[in-house]
Amino acid sequence: MANLSKVSSCFYLGLAGVVAGLVFLRVPPVDSFWSLTLAPALLVLAYLVLVPAGIWPRHEQTADGTQRRSARWRPTGAFLLGAGVFTVALTIYLATLWPGPGWWNSSEYISCSYTLGVTAPPGSFLLQLLGRLASLVILVTAPAVRINALVAVLSATAITIVYMTTTRVIRSFEHAGERRGIATLAAALAALTLAFTYSVWSKATFTNAYALSLLASSLLVYLAVRWWEEADNPGGGNWLLLAAFLFGLDLSVHRSNLLLAPAFFVIVLLRRPTALRDFRLWLAGVGLFVLGLSLQLGIMLRSQLDPLLNTGDPDTWGGLWDYLTLSQFGIKTFGSDLLQRKGPFWEYQVKEMYLRYFGWNFIGMDSAADRVRWTGLWAVPLLAGLAGLVYHFVRSHRQMIALAVMLFCAAFLAIMYLNVPAGFFRDMDRHFLCSFMLFSIWIGVGCYAALRLASSQGSRRAHLSSGALWITATILCLALPINVLLANWTANDMSANRSSHEFGRNLLQSCEPDAILITAGDSDTYLPWYMQIVESVRPDVTVLNIGLLNTVSYLRTTIVKHPDLPWTLSEDSLPNLGIIPWEADTVIITRGGLNSSSLSWVVEPSIPQGYLLVQDQVLLDILRENAWKRPICFSAGFGMRLPLGLRPHTRLDGLIRRIVTDSLELADYRRLEDNLLRRYEYRGLEKWSFLDKTGRNMITMYQTAFAHLAERCSQTGDEAALERVEQKFAELWPETGGLKDWVAARKNGKRP
Repeated sequence: MANLSKVSSCFYLGLAGVVAGLVFLRVPPVDSFWSLTLAPALLVLAYLVLVPAGIWPRHEQTADGTQRRSARWRPTGAFLLGAGVFTVALTIYLATLWPGPGWWNSSEYISCSYTLGVTAPPGSFLLQLLGRLASLVILVTAPAVRINALVAVLSATAITIVYMTTTRVIRSFEHAGERRGIATLAAALAALTLAFTYSVWSKATFTNAYALSLLASSLLVYLAVRWWEEADNPGGGNWLLLAAFLFGLDLSVHRSNLLLAPAFFVIVLLRRPTALRDFRLWLAGVGLFVLGLSLQLGIMLRSQLDPLLNTGDPDTWGGLWDYLTLSQFGIKTFGSDLLQRKGPFWEYQVKEMYLRYFGWNFIGMDSAADRVRWTGLWAVPLLAGLAGLVYHFVRSHRQMIALAVMLFCAAFLAIMYLNVPAGFFRDMDRHFLCSFMLFSIWIGVGCYAALRLASSQGSRRAHLSSGALWITATILCLALPINVLLANWTANDMSANRSSHEFGRNLLQSCEPDAILITAGDSDTYLPWYMQIVESVRPDVTVLNIGLLNTVSYLRTTIVKHPDLPWTLSEDSLPNLGIIPWEADTVIITRGGLNSSSLSWVVEPSIPQGYLLVQDQVLLDILRENAWKRPICFSAGFGMRLPLGLRPHTRLDGLIRRIVTDSLELADYRRLEDNLLRRYEYRGLEKWSFLDKTGRNMITMYQTAFAHLAERCSQTGDEAALERVEQKFAELWPETGGLKDWVAARKNGKRP
């Protein structure tokens, strides 16, 4: 049977906390003490402390049922070494922490943590609750840095759990009479090596869901190892119950760890198959999974209070289901199309989108953080892990197979589930952190084998044995964690990287008063929203995301949030929206008054066959109803192509393009000059060495604007302005050789 034990009173206190927290989460107004402060505290306490403590086996017992006497706790060497692992990892993460929000949806998570809003589907509500508490408890710095620091703590905790897991794996087959400390030392080397790998480190210094997902996956592996040890003891089955609860709870963080569920069934079959015949295990496991899953109800409850950010508007049961299953984006969440691969399986999805990332972390990577490179790490982590895998199989083949099955699920099943399209625009290493974490356990086993070999070589003479052991430990420390730390420091030191923060601020400052800013993607949408919500920068600007304009939920919330927006849409008209054929060619929008003028252009629908998406219709409606009352701008994130073919009728004003009506306005470059030389802040943008890949790409938007301004100054013969532009460019980016050299390099297709 499964050897289950009864839950303690903490469990029932946790249930009470869950109910009370969810109730308080719904108490209006949206920013009340009950919903914004007390509810997060109760929910975090209940889900992360009381419920797990109630399920946790209360006493260590032997197989014959006798209870072990618990001695008074004292800090052991293993505990102190684990504390050292946590401290070292956290210190490095904090030293390289982002000083503001990161790119993509990092700023969205910060904004929604700060206000308990609703993020883009499928959300990460547990991260928001923790972020909300961090923003209340940590008061010594800006809100973004507080929540970034929380992520650093979560990542360091995950690394410490990997240390604990690796220690237990090694001790399960440790030789009798082994020198004390070898297992823990090997585990510490493995954990710190993992801590400084590119993929883990780069997710530990800014707000994102993947660091918390790594913590959840490390806990799941730890629970699997604990159950493997204690499956035959009374209460041992409770480790599986904790895993079931964590599987449900983790779905409020990220969904990739659910891929480990098949591995748990294989592990039970390898270790104690009779446990699967215990109906109590199934019944309790399903119940606890649902209990963990219940945290997702908080998304619906917060949406009902209409927070500042309410993406998807999941305020009903049906809306919550659509939100969690990504239905509004037409995504098949449950993988019914997995056999229809969206890219070449082996050449792209396996080699390019997994093995390349694996190589980054355990072989080495080039300076552009793109390709695998042998120099740097010299594949030492890979060799150590492979040696550990072989040694683990020799010492405990069933346990090694169990971990290999978990690695298979975390890697291969993730490849199958993600089904990444060929040429995907973002790196996907964040989805494979669990597999990297599992491989690092074998790095620890490999270190243990090397340390044990060194110790046994001089076993006849104690002083020789100790000397060989410490020499080997020093070599391993230099070759693994320190080597990985030094190799990845430059790519992960974000302590001066304000590129994303200044991009969001400068994007808003580009706009004239009361402007309507149409944005293209994640970074150029979430960053200005963050600046408006958290830092109160330019709240007069209305930021609309072009892609979200296709969704009824976004249009509905926009109608409520911006009642003065110039359009004819109403809640009654939303159900009638859909793709329509476009028959007309030319649209004319007239400006009235003394300076009467008009804009006439041939509309280019988003669908070339002559159909208008909802976003096209909404944008046309705004242009017509606005009738030049408010400035309408597009972010530079659109690149060379603007919606509806409007680019020839827009003026570059820096990070935006504004719609204008006549040639005089089109030729005016004073706003561009004012933005680039006086309004914009360039903190952290003047150095390339520490910028992340997204930052290096986004910075070209500034440089392109400088080149355009220089061209306009040359055309008008404004030599004084041209000199100011070239001087400013040289101050910001001296390594490019100057504006003229940069323009020449771009024309020749070279990256400056």
